[in-house]
Amino acid sequence: SKPYTITFEDNIWVIRGVEVEKLFEMTNFNTEEALLRFSHKLRKMGVDDELERMGIEEGDIVRILDLEFEYTK
Repeated sequence: SKPYTITFEDNIWVIRGVEVEKLFEMTNFNTEEALLRFSHKLRKMGVDDELERMGIEEGDIVRILDLEFEYTK
């Protein structure tokens, strides 16, 4: 089973899960390097593939805890 869940709520893709949230809380989003590392780890977990399988489109909003961002490929 996946270490996360993805739901579509009020036109926002919401990602939840202990592993994703722990990674989020450990990331300093003030540096590009940390942001890229965070993105890479999510991709390795299969988050991007799952979002695409579920129908996400470029520009859709994604939320993890209190951070919202636009999805880009």
